[in-house]
Amino acid sequence: MIAVILVGLYAVWRWPARHAVAPGDAARGATLYETLPCASCHDISRPWPGGDICPNLGNIATEAARIILQPDYHGHATDAAGYIRESIVDPNAYIVPGPSYRQADGQSVMPKTFGQSLAPAQLDDLVAFLLTRR
Repeated sequence: MIAVILVGLYAVWRWPARHAVAPGDAARGATLYETLPCASCHDISRPWPGGDICPNLGNIATEAARIILQPDYHGHATDAAGYIRESIVDPNAYIVPGPSYRQADGQSVMPKTFGQSLAPAQLDDLVAFLLTRR
């Protein structure tokens, strides 16, 4: 019996990780992106890094997957969707290096209110949209 449990646990541990799929609607997320202040600071037509005010998000899904593996990442996300969500609701969890991305006190220039002002479904939609930016 113990051998069966151990083999089962090993199989689960060795099972290839699946890519997270955001439960939101990317089309609604695109509309949100354009109507919220996101588009006034983030450029989604150009790849990360770069951006005068905030990081470019043209390839945020790819960069998010890379960032969570970096030794200087100390957030809680384990996949790209989680990183994007975390960046929206807790912009200080990881601040992308850049000359203008921090305030004088070291905090992110991104507003910290989106976790409260966005409904959970809106957040899901926004994450789903940003996951399309590869």
